[in-house]
Amino acid sequence: MKRFITIILAVVTLLSVSREISAQIRVACVGNSITYGTGTDDPASMSWPAQMQRMLGPDYHIANFGRPGATLLRHGHNPYVLSPEFRRALDYRPDVVVMHLGVNDTDPRDWPEYGDEFVSDYVALIDSFRAVNPDARILVARLSPLTSKHRRFRSGTRVWRQKVTGAVEAVAEATGAELIDFDEPLRDHRGLIGDAVHPDVRGYRLLARAVAGALTGRFGGLSMPEIWQSGMVLQRYKPLKVRGRADAGARVAVEVAGVRTEAVADNLGHWTATLPPLAEATGLTMTVSDDRGGRLVFTDVSVGEVWLASGQSNMAFELCNSTTSGTDTLRAADPQLRLFDMKPRVITDWNEWSEADKAAVDTLNHYLPSCWRQSSASSARDFSAVAWHFGRMLRDSLDVPVGIICNAVGGSGTEAWVDVDMLEERMPEVLVDWRSNDYLQPWVQKRAGENTGADGTHRHPYEPSYLFASGIRPLGAYPIAGVIWYQGESNAHNIEVHEQLFTALVDSWRRNWDDERLPFIFTQLSSLSRPSWPSFRDSQRRLLDSTGATGMAVCSDIGDSLDVHPRNKRPVGQRLGRWALSRVYGHAGVVPSGPLPVGAVCTGPGTVELTMKYADGLSTSDGASVRTFELARTDGLYYPAEASVIGGGKIQLKCNEDWAPRYVRYGWQPFTRANLINSDSLPASTFRLEVQSLRSAEEGIVSGVSGASAGRVGGGIVRAGGCNFPVNPLAPDSEKRFYSGIYRMDGSLAGYLPEATAYAATAPLSDGFVMAGGVTPRGSTAQVCLVSEYTDGMIVPERLPDLPVPVDNAAACAVGRRVYVAGGNHDGVPSNALYVLDLDRLTDGWKRLRDFPGAPRTQPVMAASGGRLYVFGGFAAASQGRDALLCTDGLVYDVRRSRWSRTAGPSGADGREVSLGGGVAVTLADGRIAVAGGVDRDIFLEALRKQAPDYLTHPAEWYGFNRSVFVYSPAENTWRHMDARADAARAGASAVADGDGFIMLGGEIRPRVRTASAIRINIE
Repeated sequence: MKRFITIILAVVTLLSVSREISAQIRVACVGNSITYGTGTDDPASMSWPAQMQRMLGPDYHIANFGRPGATLLRHGHNPYVLSPEFRRALDYRPDVVVMHLGVNDTDPRDWPEYGDEFVSDYVALIDSFRAVNPDARILVARLSPLTSKHRRFRSGTRVWRQKVTGAVEAVAEATGAELIDFDEPLRDHRGLIGDAVHPDVRGYRLLARAVAGALTGRFGGLSMPEIWQSGMVLQRYKPLKVRGRADAGARVAVEVAGVRTEAVADNLGHWTATLPPLAEATGLTMTVSDDRGGRLVFTDVSVGEVWLASGQSNMAFELCNSTTSGTDTLRAADPQLRLFDMKPRVITDWNEWSEADKAAVDTLNHYLPSCWRQSSASSARDFSAVAWHFGRMLRDSLDVPVGIICNAVGGSGTEAWVDVDMLEERMPEVLVDWRSNDYLQPWVQKRAGENTGADGTHRHPYEPSYLFASGIRPLGAYPIAGVIWYQGESNAHNIEVHEQLFTALVDSWRRNWDDERLPFIFTQLSSLSRPSWPSFRDSQRRLLDSTGATGMAVCSDIGDSLDVHPRNKRPVGQRLGRWALSRVYGHAGVVPSGPLPVGAVCTGPGTVELTMKYADGLSTSDGASVRTFELARTDGLYYPAEASVIGGGKIQLKCNEDWAPRYVRYGWQPFTRANLINSDSLPASTFRLEVQSLRSAEEGIVSGVSGASAGRVGGGIVRAGGCNFPVNPLAPDSEKRFYSGIYRMDGSLAGYLPEATAYAATAPLSDGFVMAGGVTPRGSTAQVCLVSEYTDGMIVPERLPDLPVPVDNAAACAVGRRVYVAGGNHDGVPSNALYVLDLDRLTDGWKRLRDFPGAPRTQPVMAASGGRLYVFGGFAAASQGRDALLCTDGLVYDVRRSRWSRTAGPSGADGREVSLGGGVAVTLADGRIAVAGGVDRDIFLEALRKQAPDYLTHPAEWYGFNRSVFVYSPAENTWRHMDARADAARAGASAVADGDGFIMLGGEIRPRVRTASAIRINIE
């Protein structure tokens, strides 16, 4: 009887528990060891499902069905669907399923073999849960991080993880499941993943909190990053992205300056509302509210220019400590210069921090609370001296509100400011054992140890990616105009590593702000008695040339031989300001820099002629002779050189040797007394250059080029770029060479393109021309540059906004100051696209207009007349299932009406349609369009479809290049056959209008064989 009563009580208890569970929301946590809780002492209580149960309380019943080592793939080495955990999860009949699978599928046994099955296997898994409960809510998680410590990180796991994550996103889209993120909570906490895969209990707590938020939709209500406050400055003239958090599904409204926009918080509580561009203004009120009762009101808001100032101690250096602080603070009062100062909570000196400070740094709570303050004697004195002077210069020159955000940490290395994802992509080894590896300076590692104690478990601001995580990501990509940067002292020991880190830094921040051309203006290191600094300064100069949309302030003249913190900061801020005013804001009268080298040529034994840009009025800072130039025949064995300014931005260098110099350098002393300046008293940069052996020509260019660009600059004709086969052009292994030189008609060198380029679309302007896209030795490019005025005797092309995609063999023309690019290959595929760039509104970038009708066209000819664009000829290689084709007709685009129409192309005297593909077109003074050159229609089309083995073996006449010159009258829509001349039968030539005719330069007279001749064609 007693046993019977016990059994009855047990049954009653089970029924009670069952009823209790049935009243709760049943959540099944499906996954691998990261769901199970591997890496903790007690998975049953420390796993993220267990911790989430405690967070959510009795309204939820959380069941952990994690299977250590499980793969999502059915053909994987440990399929989850064959596990007992999977069967128990189905029997549980959950209301909600949280799935995190795919980590183990990055094993070499799995993804490389069966990756194509991942999406279908995942969909089938989801379907199995919906079969037992059609109303089940399904959440699928992006993968948690795998750190660079993982033994297979570089051999495949990193890349396969990215592919698995993409597949998970595809699964969510295909099934309608909710996508959540297991990467974001741990992204900046890699230290909580001790074995490279499994978080510790603190990491699992972060995952539990993230999933709990996704389940409940509660994220603490409406909030925004700290930078959004009363007194702030908003960036003008660009779409304004306002970001924040709110409970899932909340409708958020943003209102300012009479403009209102709305956004909805996603399932993870993120929202972004985009305001249209605002003009400069003051005294505004900005309101952010949601439909759940949240409301934020920001007053005294201005609209103007916002810049971020960052780096290490020389950027953090306060105005009160500078040599000019007395006079600066007297003029510091300016209500429309606003300062947001992000001061670190702890100082990285030689003392051990308190336990409270260590805990704050461990949790990324590195910065003290801050607010926007108007510039005044009190607010400016403890603000960055460099940043304040920069902001002051913008205020004086632009006369609009200016906001400066200062976020600089003494001693910090470049690696500390780079997003962890970018480091893992570019230089994952920097992250491994950072306290003892060779990538960080020993003193940096020692300082971190002093601050955090001997156990080495605490985080530190010098840790790679730490300052991005704690100081850049929390800004929430607050809209800015650009960045000024003063850093490098902590990376000068390893120049080659810094070069990689710096480009990673710039790319990381541009990705964070979703702006590929975000201006990044940096300070070249000053002078100091440290051996590596000359090489480091020169490396920074080369980074200026190789990293687009950057600027560099030279400060070697204001260094201190014994102090890494020179106190004269006013020139530094003002020189950074010059770059911004000249290159970002288009102030033509502002010289951005001191003299920078363009090229050096040997003009005789022991003699070199050096060309500089920004070199108007070359002189010396002290009235003495130019100092510190050196020449060498063997790099490393340098001899002093006598320097003479010879005008036109040129300097003649001589040394008492009878050999031909091969290298030149300047200012190559750690603490240098170099004294070369320009008329604005700006110093020349430290540099080292190789000397060209020829005065004016690149090797092989005398053979002639095809695919060059040409136009008028300074009243004369110049040709830029191009390519050829300079040696044995018909040999099967003949190498194609690309050129970067810009040449005058007499063959003398006038400058260099940013990169060797051929087959760029060329749009002539009244003085100069735009080169858009083209082919480089690396492949097709999206780069665009303006080849325009001479600067101190040399042409220095100006980089313009990149095309949206790499484009080659397109056509271009200009209507006024608007440049149009049509057709060509886009990422290797023939295109019908038409793009436009307004040279007076460069910040708008390229805009895609209406595609032209019919077939795509590569190498068409294009010209403008009377507000219309005319496109003739062109061809398209076989692509995307379409046969090769060639066009002989024309297209007309009415710019005002945005409308395409068709027109006829030219016909020869025999009535046969003429192909103009690969030819030239110019607009004459009377508005008519002259065309010449191009390939033969039938021969070229046959070669496109199937090139015969002997195609390259025929005489030039066999290829039938067009000999005729035609003139098209847009007013009458008629063609006139003008002439037939053998020397006009060329393809890939360039052409420039000239009086009552045009000049045709270069090109090929048969496949692979170029000509260097230029001919003038008169038009009646």
